[in-house]
Amino acid sequence: MFRRLKLRHKIGLGAAIILIIAAYPSEAFSAPRFIQAKLEDGVVVKVHLPKGLGEEGYRYARQVLQQTCVAYREIVFNQGFSRPGYTFAQPTRLFAYDSDKTIDVYIADVEAPHVSMKPQGALEYKACIYVPEDYKRYRKRYKIDQPDLELKASLTHELFHIITYSYNRNMEATFQGKATLGSGRWDWYTEGLARYFETLVGYREEFLSSGYRKRCGEKVMVYKGGVNYFLRYPDKPLDERKYDFALFWQYLHQNYGMKKIEEISSKFRQIDPLLCSNLEAMEIIAQTLGISLDELWQDFSLYVYKNSSVQAEAEKGLKAVSTSKLTPRKREAHSICSFGLDYYEVDLRKKTSSIQINSRQNLNCLAGIPSAEEFKLLPIEGNNSGEIKIDPPELSQDNSMIILLSNPTDWVVAYRISF
Repeated sequence: MFRRLKLRHKIGLGAAIILIIAAYPSEAFSAPRFIQAKLEDGVVVKVHLPKGLGEEGYRYARQVLQQTCVAYREIVFNQGFSRPGYTFAQPTRLFAYDSDKTIDVYIADVEAPHVSMKPQGALEYKACIYVPEDYKRYRKRYKIDQPDLELKASLTHELFHIITYSYNRNMEATFQGKATLGSGRWDWYTEGLARYFETLVGYREEFLSSGYRKRCGEKVMVYKGGVNYFLRYPDKPLDERKYDFALFWQYLHQNYGMKKIEEISSKFRQIDPLLCSNLEAMEIIAQTLGISLDELWQDFSLYVYKNSSVQAEAEKGLKAVSTSKLTPRKREAHSICSFGLDYYEVDLRKKTSSIQINSRQNLNCLAGIPSAEEFKLLPIEGNNSGEIKIDPPELSQDNSMIILLSNPTDWVVAYRISF
């Protein structure tokens, strides 16, 4: 017995008709065992239903199927993760592939949506997504105000992991929950980009999360939920980043386009994470964009400040990036983590002479005068020996100066600031 539902979605190939197929148990009608849809490129989305599902649960299952199809189209057709040999629909059997090209979604007794890549052989795997059967309880537990939109975002997030698994299965340790991978975790890529994709289907609540750091007995619990966590702690090493690194992928998307991000993803297949450092990974990104790593990281530090702190460009929902007050003293010692960012505010109402920043390794440095309308960059003197000189301008008492430091290296850099 079959049911059909026509769904229309405009893509490059035009409108398409999708079959939703329900397989019913022979003994009696109630809920079917599964419902499925075949997408335009031949990929099948199959939603498996638990026993004893009532009418309300069946409507929920239909919604899960529909939103998974929407998520797939957004990632593959709209955003262009469709490179032959890398996609779920057209994989090469020399890398990761799902032989039946079916995304199995299970409505089950789980706490929250998650993804699983089940090995089926040397290179073959089975792509599975699990979503809570009791979605009302899930909504209540996590205080979800927009359940329909959140469901679409969660399915987009998990489905993105499945799509990019065919791009870079070599990062699978992230999915397996290992603490480290080579010289560092790859959550900054896998989870950060998946979180950013949630915004592309209209959901921003988790993207804008401030996360938390709280002590539970002798342990410190850390949840790097979204970009406002990044803005609270801009000086954190790359291998500690997770969902909060979504801000970087937003920066790349807005300035270079999703085609470049897809190309970066495909190049990550070529590396060995056990040997590739964070520095080498970031160099791959810079080379793909056609710029130097210094230029990339300096420009990103400016993007972070302008989009969170300058009123004319601040994105709605972003909190101002954390800045440290810098007052005229003899000398201050500081350090900045691998791929970290430091921001300093200098009060120009106080008489300030030239500012010198000295380090054994070169740091990226920008300085500027913020206002509600713009961020005016100032000239900086520097040389190859790690010495930077900034001459504060003569301005009114209402002005302050911001110094932006960024570390495009794979190690901690110590530096001193003196007046």
